[in-house]
Amino acid sequence: MNTKQPILTISVAAKLLGLHPRTVMLYERSGFLSPHRTNTNRRMYSIQDLNDLQFVKFLTHDKGINLAGVKTLLETFTIADKENVHLKQLLFPAFKPKELI
Repeated sequence: MNTKQPILTISVAAKLLGLHPRTVMLYERSGFLSPHRTNTNRRMYSIQDLNDLQFVKFLTHDKGINLAGVKTLLETFTIADKENVHLKQLLFPAFKPKELI
């Protein structure tokens, strides 16, 4: 299955993640993800989006990191990945995304 194929609406994605749809929208506004939009402007989420949201939820709920801190971490991980340093796995080895669907 293509993990980047948009297949889930926001309500289904939020339910699978145990989040309120408004929380998912807040994460989107914070720049943590950019879901696909249909012709009618509905948000559609992929499996990769769910994995990204699970990590944001892990950082905020389990590690107590605020959204500004999450944004800084995600930017740092992007830079490190370009240098082939897998900082995310080094710092958070306990995080493993669950198969939600």
